[in-house]
Amino acid sequence: MPKRVSSDVETSLRRRIEAGEWSGSLRLPNERYLASEYGVARNTVRAAMERIGADGGLRREVGRGTFLQRSPDADLTAVIRTLIGVSPADTMAVRQIVEPKAAALAATTSNLADLNAIAAAHERAVGAEGFEPFEQCDAAFHELIFIASRNELLASLHAMLRLIRNQEQWLGIKRRSFSAERRADYCNEHSAIVRALLCRDAEAAEKAMLTHLNSVGRNLLNAL
Repeated sequence: MPKRVSSDVETSLRRRIEAGEWSGSLRLPNERYLASEYGVARNTVRAAMERIGADGGLRREVGRGTFLQRSPDADLTAVIRTLIGVSPADTMAVRQIVEPKAAALAATTSNLADLNAIAAAHERAVGAEGFEPFEQCDAAFHELIFIASRNELLASLHAMLRLIRNQEQWLGIKRRSFSAERRADYCNEHSAIVRALLCRDAEAAEKAMLTHLNSVGRNLLNAL
């Protein structure tokens, strides 16, 4: 391989890191190996790696080697990449597990302000005309239930599910499945959830949410 200046080696290493070449072990090859691979001196590789390290991308451990420096943003990016392309059936299966539990918790842990906010989102959905306005109200309704559950794990799962639901593939399926009749059905199902929450009936809230998600799932999968 022809010799490269340090900046070229740095650019190449950054691209390989972004592509996930060493994401499994998190450990990069040693300087001697990389110098041989790029056809440059070891100090050229060292200078490139030091610049990447200065940006927080790498960390050097004496006696062990050079490792990728993982950050919360990098971990989130990796999670998002795994979510792209998840099938609607798999997504609905997860929702049918997670969201009824959130509704049950919300029935017992929410305060009056939480319940009022959920009820208000439901009322806005009832008055929403067309797909986009209803979709916004529906998303707010479900998110407020997760907030009212006071459960960080469920809230994190919901945030990941929301990333999937906001992908264009999903929005297209939801548009095709939408109709005034189905909007009315969804609002009736939301109403049952709200009643259960206001009664502090965790079992009824869980069942009402599962009934709603089963309805949504059937409509979405039929629109594929």
